[in-house]
Amino acid sequence: MLTSARRGSAQADSFPCRFRRFYYAVMPEEEAVMPRNRSGNMPPMVRTRSTTAVPLPLAGGTELPEPGRLVPLSPFDAFWVALPPVRRVFLFRSLPGVPFSDVAGTLRSSLAQVLPAFHPFAGALTYSPDSRALSIVLPDEWEGGSCGGVTFVEAEADLDFERLVEEAAEHDQDALGQLVPDTRRNQLPAPVMAAQVTEFVGGGGGVALGVAVHHTAADGRGIWRFLEMWAAAAAGVEVGRVPAGSAPLHDRRLVRFHGDEELAGLFLRQIAPNLPTIAPRQDPALDGRRRLSRRTFTFAAPAVQRLKQRLASAANIGTAPSTFAALAAHGWVSIARASGFADDAPVFAAFLADCRAYMSPPAPDAYAGNCVALCMASLCGSVLAGPDGPARALLAVREAVAEVKRDPLRDRARWWTKFTAIPPGRKVVLVGSPWFPAYGPDFGFGRPARVELASMNHDGEMVLVAGREAGSVQASVSIAAGKMQAFRDVFMAE
Repeated sequence: MLTSARRGSAQADSFPCRFRRFYYAVMPEEEAVMPRNRSGNMPPMVRTRSTTAVPLPLAGGTELPEPGRLVPLSPFDAFWVALPPVRRVFLFRSLPGVPFSDVAGTLRSSLAQVLPAFHPFAGALTYSPDSRALSIVLPDEWEGGSCGGVTFVEAEADLDFERLVEEAAEHDQDALGQLVPDTRRNQLPAPVMAAQVTEFVGGGGGVALGVAVHHTAADGRGIWRFLEMWAAAAAGVEVGRVPAGSAPLHDRRLVRFHGDEELAGLFLRQIAPNLPTIAPRQDPALDGRRRLSRRTFTFAAPAVQRLKQRLASAANIGTAPSTFAALAAHGWVSIARASGFADDAPVFAAFLADCRAYMSPPAPDAYAGNCVALCMASLCGSVLAGPDGPARALLAVREAVAEVKRDPLRDRARWWTKFTAIPPGRKVVLVGSPWFPAYGPDFGFGRPARVELASMNHDGEMVLVAGREAGSVQASVSIAAGKMQAFRDVFMAE
């Protein structure tokens, strides 16, 4: 705990699961720029000071919670086997009088406190050729193991901190990529998680916390629960104070259904047919991603409410839509119009829906593994470009969500083929949730000045999280550079 820093807020006292039902998106593309500039085109801006492992502390022979050291994965998890880890950067302003060594020490020790509650994060994603199944495996002995615990990197950066936290500025993808450890592997086993804390040694100072988590271990709801618990522990709240019944659950038997083993096998054959090799196929659009523009926009709470009211009136619905449905429809229309889609060919919106409450039986709210279903909506470009485009988009998003509520596993065998069958350039990928508390975690040295996903590599991708101020929503967008101004003009118009 940082004794000279501000403590976490009351949110940490009981680690409440504060998420509402949310909907969030699917499948970040393979990364175009390697986070440590391994291409050799430019010198690294971030230098590693030390790399250590934070082991899983099990004092006195303490047993791990179910399912123990071997965590068999569900088809919801298998869906993500070959895709890049979720990589997020938190940027904090330095606190006067608090040395970086104290910050790094607090983050390291509090991570050790939280790992028993999220023990799969300390393991390795592993494939068994005998059973042809995926599992997360925690080795019996941590010392000397290649995947023993969580890799923890301490680094320093010659970067302009203020430039990175400036909202209106173009994202510096090279810089953001270097602030998160690179856990990607071409072949299993692969680490589930790694963390990096970086000191900005230039003028003004600052600290970055970069976290990489393989999506097979948890969905967005599970990852944000972990981050909140880690932050609370760093701020001095004992992990043991988690109320009974709200401790995170990792037992995949909680989301079992008829035919789940067959579905997991189908996903593995479709997504990673050469296991244990998981290297993604070479994407011909790789060079194009280097020409993407990436910017962040914030809707203040009044602007969010006005958008919801405007869409409700246009769609002639009696109640205001959810924040997600309103922002998803607005982003879908804005990206389609900025892309010049005015023909009769379909433009798709793809996102994921949390289906814990709609499983049979329902999965517990505390379940931290993946439990999400693919949602897709489509409308002709000419419809999205027309005067009724926003209303039609809202109704289409609401119907896609309603279908998941009726039957979250409908058409599950076609999730992957449906997504990959979308013609190039005709999909809008909607990622995240306006309920993800990006600016809530306080690790004891204040709330973040900026939070960003470090891998936005799709032309037509929007990442939603709760904004820094109450009721606001942050939307980070990647789109072809030549389209960004047109997108902004539509997206931010009142």
